[in-house]
Amino acid sequence: MEFATLVARRPEHVDVLTIPTPPHQATAIFITFFFPAVSVLIFAARTYSRLTTRQWGIDDWLCGMAVLCAVCMTPPFFMYLKLMYFGYRAVDVPATLDTRPAMWWFFMMQMFYNPVLAFVRASVLVFLLRLGGQKPGVRWTIHGLNLVNGSMAVAIFLVALLQCLPIEANWEPTIRASAQCVSNSFHVTISCLNVLMDILVLILPFWIFLGLKMPMGAKIAVICVFLVGAVVTVIAIIRLVLIYRLFYVPPDPNKDPFYDIGVTYSVVEVNLAIISACAPALRPMFRKWWPKLFGGISSGKTSALKYYGNSSRPRNTARDNDNITLKDMRMTRSQHHTEIRSTSPSGSEEEIMTYNGIIRTTNVNLTYESNPNVGDDARSSTDFKMGEKAQSTRGPVS
Repeated sequence: MEFATLVARRPEHVDVLTIPTPPHQATAIFITFFFPAVSVLIFAARTYSRLTTRQWGIDDWLCGMAVLCAVCMTPPFFMYLKLMYFGYRAVDVPATLDTRPAMWWFFMMQMFYNPVLAFVRASVLVFLLRLGGQKPGVRWTIHGLNLVNGSMAVAIFLVALLQCLPIEANWEPTIRASAQCVSNSFHVTISCLNVLMDILVLILPFWIFLGLKMPMGAKIAVICVFLVGAVVTVIAIIRLVLIYRLFYVPPDPNKDPFYDIGVTYSVVEVNLAIISACAPALRPMFRKWWPKLFGGISSGKTSALKYYGNSSRPRNTARDNDNITLKDMRMTRSQHHTEIRSTSPSGSEEEIMTYNGIIRTTNVNLTYESNPNVGDDARSSTDFKMGEKAQSTRGPVS
């Protein structure tokens, strides 16, 4: 079905701006627009961070698609709130309430809800693949989860689109009585699968980072950033309980169905998912504000010793870096893998994992001095980092 055809079938309704907004509904509307606005701002910060560090990747495109779907989901949800009179007392709801326009907008909102979650999970999985893809077990697990996530996204979207045939039965009660629709268990099953996928994705950062030998403060900071996703899982569980009660628990006669605004959990869930997916990518900005907490895992080894010529005898010096006087320094390619870079060139998360293993980095200041025994002119070089790939027989080093 073409989108234009679907729009043409929208039931007529009054201008929602003419419908009064009681305080409780105003709260629901605030939630509806506040969380998408925050997710857009956080994604803008992520975009700035990635572009300035030249680290823009597939995960950023996927997160951008999630933001786009979340923004497109907001207007239909607002219309649904207004036309269904959520936040009203039942006694104040017009007796002539027509639910068809509200259910049409709700159907449109469903078309964007599940894609947001699918794009967010894919973005997080690709991001984790860039960090922990060196481990075969982690790499294949991420590929497997991405395959399952993509398959779920396509299947859920098609079932949500065709959950009732003819499609008009989603908002036309007179047609629904004779239509073919999926059972209510579909919505509960989908919510359960979403919670399960959230938990599996949440476990991956622990698997990747807890095995690394890195400063405890940095390790805790990284894990805490990823734990923002745990809030999304909690919201998803609350939403699952509400959906189950809606379909399988008899309604409480003392509870006002219109006054309850628990439906806004859907908006909170998808936008918190976007925020949690963007948080780890903001690490370069965090490093500028809290460099000790979010700094790299490279250790700056210092020494107060100075070596001259070919002698191994140290001499005290007031400098805090390793200063070495050498005539020549050679190393074969088979012995070392060397990377020369400035300190934190990009500030990106890829500093955690470099090349195809953990990198030991040492700050060195080389000074060439004239020496009658050596015969070279005095010259000096600037500080640089020399990274040695950790040997598999020695294990990872920090």
